Amino acid sequence: MMQNFTIKTPSTIVFGQDVLPQLGPLARGHGTRGLLITEGVLHEGGHIERTMEILRRSGMEMMVYDELTPNSASTRVNEIASLARASKTRVIIGLGGMRVLSVARCVANIAASKLTIGDLMEGKQTEESLPYIEVPSSFRNHLMMRNEAVVRDSMAERVRIVRIVPDTVRAVVVETSFAQTLSSKYALAAILDTLLAAVEGYFSTHSSMYSDALLERAIKELHGAAMTGVRQPSDGRFRVRAAEAGLLTAMALAVTGQGAGGALAYGINARFSLPKSWVAGILLPHVMEYLVSRNMEKAAGVAAALGEAVSGISAQDDAPRAVRGIRKLVGQLDLPVRLRDLDVTLDELSHCAEQVADLDILGGVPGGVGPNELQRLVATAY
Repeated sequence: MMQNFTIKTPSTIVFGQDVLPQLGPLARGHGTRGLLITEGVLHEGGHIERTMEILRRSGMEMMVYDELTPNSASTRVNEIASLARASKTRVIIGLGGMRVLSVARCVANIAASKLTIGDLMEGKQTEESLPYIEVPSSFRNHLMMRNEAVVRDSMAERVRIVRIVPDTVRAVVVETSFAQTLSSKYALAAILDTLLAAVEGYFSTHSSMYSDALLERAIKELHGAAMTGVRQPSDGRFRVRAAEAGLLTAMALAVTGQGAGGALAYGINARFSLPKSWVAGILLPHVMEYLVSRNMEKAAGVAAALGEAVSGISAQDDAPRAVRGIRKLVGQLDLPVRLRDLDVTLDELSHCAEQVADLDILGGVPGGVGPNELQRLVATAY
């Protein structure tokens, strides 16, 4: 497994076990008044209290907004931004899952101006933002190195992916011990979500030698972590291994991006408040089938990373093994395998597929993808 390390890309990324204390000086470097944006469920693991203690010991005067949930609507952004302005906050810190971190990113963007979340969703941008530091509570953080945020548009009841000011994210502190508090079922679902992002990034038309190397390793590590999690769910090392693979995936997605499965998972989660990781896991085998014919060499690479027996001679022969490897993996997990299991109708899902067809993250799907292809993908997964 990788050792603890720090890289700058250009944000400072601190990764490893017991690295959370480094949050204090990182935040203090931007001023003494901070606002921690988080979700109340993290009180249960003591994450909020531990984070606040570190910040206060560093000389920070902190306020906490802990009323977010994974499916909080976009209107919360304006509310929290008003709090940040009134308290003369100098640095925003986000602690939580992907949706909470996206809310915090948006707050950092509009709190330094008079813009609203509605303005961001319309494509308007500020010239500057408040410094923002991210502390993910899970190993899923696909947007870590992208200038984007995922927002649930409460008016249109759909997902939006908004652009944020470049370099808004000044630092990311990935404390791997946080992953130890995740249930094995949640951790395995998050692994499938990350695996979907890694596979789509690998096939993306924006991929490169750099991203391919990272994602081949990430896919291999995610598969290994999942297998260990199935056999030995109490073994905390599989969560650390997944966290390492999640970081590799995020590094690669900085230059590639997600695809049809990611767009649908974001959209279905926002529209129906269903767990995104469950949706991603259900879509994964069907996305793999869709992608195999688009790039057989890449499919053969996925098969090899999944530990399937490949000849290395004929990509046409090896490519289908990627689908087999994904299905074998998903079949060993005690998770929903069909969208119909989530108590939502096919008509509702088809409408959602039509909604997400305008998301920019679909730009790297090989061969392109539109509403019809997205609806067919949903139908096969139903």
